[in-house]
Amino acid sequence: MLVPYLADMYFPDGSPAADYTTAVRSRASNQLTLLFTDDTGETPADNPITTDEFGTGSFWAAPGDYVSVIAGTVFEYQIEPSFTGPVWPGLWVHTQSVPSVVWTIAHQFGVPPSVEVVFLGQETEADVTHQSVTGTTITFGAPVTGTAYLRR
Repeated sequence: MLVPYLADMYFPDGSPAADYTTAVRSRASNQLTLLFTDDTGETPADNPITTDEFGTGSFWAAPGDYVSVIAGTVFEYQIEPSFTGPVWPGLWVHTQSVPSVVWTIAHQFGVPPSVEVVFLGQETEADVTHQSVTGTTITFGAPVTGTAYLRR
């Protein structure tokens, strides 16, 4: 199964990574990722990709954990293998493996994202605070582990 990746890439100062060419690599192996032009997987796409004038890069690929580097800034594309929807307008997956009352998440959305928290396989309620346009804090009543899905 292939999913569409459509990522708006912004530098830490908020400016778009417009008109850059960047390789998309697997975080696990640092190998170039096989990209496609659509969901059929019949036509390979160029890798490296080139962002448009708004800093948007797009491609189709298998769900995974990918990275690109533009001018020293790392851009991440994290998609859970079970995810079947389009990767738009952006998805950041945070896995909290050490129990904690407060999860602090740094992301590069440039806007406060919507947040879904999954604990023991179930969506759960938590206090979500956006400290900045690139930082979100999730607070629980007791230390927990789990996964947070942040969407632009």
